[in-house]
Amino acid sequence: MAISRTICPGLRLFCLALLLLTGILAFTSTASAATYTVQPGDTLYLIGLRYGISAWDLQQANNLSSTWIYPGQTLWVPDRGGNTYVVQRGDTLYLIGQRYGLSYQQIMAANNLTSDVIYPGQILRIPAGSYQPVASREASYSAGDLDLLARLVYGEARGEPYAGQVAVAAVAINRAKDARFPSTIAGVIYDPDAFTCVNDGQFYLTPDATAYQAAREALRGYDPTGGALYFWNPALVPANSWVWTRTIITQIGNHVFAR
Repeated sequence: MAISRTICPGLRLFCLALLLLTGILAFTSTASAATYTVQPGDTLYLIGLRYGISAWDLQQANNLSSTWIYPGQTLWVPDRGGNTYVVQRGDTLYLIGQRYGLSYQQIMAANNLTSDVIYPGQILRIPAGSYQPVASREASYSAGDLDLLARLVYGEARGEPYAGQVAVAAVAINRAKDARFPSTIAGVIYDPDAFTCVNDGQFYLTPDATAYQAAREALRGYDPTGGALYFWNPALVPANSWVWTRTIITQIGNHVFAR
């Protein structure tokens, strides 16, 4: 018993030192491995602010189907020296490159691709130095603007490729910047007969997580249309409609986009 009392204090000190060392090593490992354990009250947006990356990139890097996270969940945080992107339906290397300020050739080279063919679910490496944090312009829009855009996206483009959903939101934003249209997101969306979903009531459906994510992407400046002010489904618009006088820029999914 006397021997036990002599050894225990030293043993306790040794154990304490070992735990401290383990904690330091764990912290170092976590920092280099870029992992994060979700805390109560966390959101992808708040975690992204901490690491200087977007909520979208966190969602993609962890293959999350929505922005929902829970306390105790371990997330992988992309290294600022290079990021990954999970290909979505409707994506092209050109569109992905536009998001990150790269050419499609640079993305091909970074991933050792021999062609520009990609498929949904494919993980691409984004070269170091190309990633830009969440654009400050998003802060110039309100939560109300985000909700309106998400409703527009869901009402007009649910079921369309992801790039096509972002494109619909981008059209509304492009209009708000054009002197020929109302200068606010609300003004653009509620402009009489501007959008079918407002007229038929689909605008008032509850948007899903994808619609909100698409709206956020557009608010950050991602525009798959290259500046379009109009979009429509060619199969549903008669040939004598005035919209066919507009200059078509591109087609994404079932919609054509024009200026």
